[in-house]
Amino acid sequence: MNEIQQKKQPDLHALPDLSFRQLEIFTTVCHEKSYANAAIELHLSRANVKRACEEFEKTVGRKLFEETDRQLRPTEFAQGLLGRMGPLSRGLRHLEDGVRSLHQAGRVLRFAAAGEFFRGGLFTEFLSRLRINDVFRPCFLKIDPSRYKNALLNAECDVYFGIGLLPSDRMDLVDLGPIPWKISGKSAASPQDLRKIPWAIAEAGEPGSANALLAEFHAAGATGGRILTDIGPSQEIIFQPDTTAPQCSTPSPAFPSYRFNAVLRKHHPYSDLKARLDAAVPA
Repeated sequence: MNEIQQKKQPDLHALPDLSFRQLEIFTTVCHEKSYANAAIELHLSRANVKRACEEFEKTVGRKLFEETDRQLRPTEFAQGLLGRMGPLSRGLRHLEDGVRSLHQAGRVLRFAAAGEFFRGGLFTEFLSRLRINDVFRPCFLKIDPSRYKNALLNAECDVYFGIGLLPSDRMDLVDLGPIPWKISGKSAASPQDLRKIPWAIAEAGEPGSANALLAEFHAAGATGGRILTDIGPSQEIIFQPDTTAPQCSTPSPAFPSYRFNAVLRKHHPYSDLKARLDAAVPA
């Protein structure tokens, strides 16, 4: 090995003291090529993983990762360091596999939603169809709808459940079916009955989802209508999504409705997760 090649290889003996946790995080990020994916594997937040890598870079005094096309690429120095750490890296993997083998459901799956959503019939009916206990150990987190995308991208949760969520180029959206209506005011059997009478849709989900739903009502034969941001006493027919009732109790399939959605980050390291969500969608 010539002098130039020797300089490219990190001298492990010359490095400062490193902690086992630093090496574990560094190794996982190298394999996953993503702070967020590594965070899921390590049961940490993306911010904590990135901070640990930045501290590791300061410790060794060299840059470890370059970001290209939303993917991390280990630098030449990092690749050399990982190669020299081969036995330790394999030991970490064996240790991780051993820990998982001790638990039937070794992988933690973090479901997130807003408020009391998990207590509603809509979610519990879906959960009864979802087959996860053979692989995953679920936990449930309350996350405000306004920040659910950041929570998914930062690996704070694995799946977010909600109403009227819109597609995104960095998210996989699974349509879990219609949400039952709670209808107050005068009776109506179809959108055609909503002509020349006042009616409204309660706003839910992301901005824009209610407008899209109003357009569906018009396409189905209704006229007029408006979107309500606050529900109060009214003489109108008011359509409100009912998350407390199971999906099978939808009063009339004639009316367009909000959709119940599950969202997860694209290229999630649990490769079978989306397939399991899709399989639990009612026929």
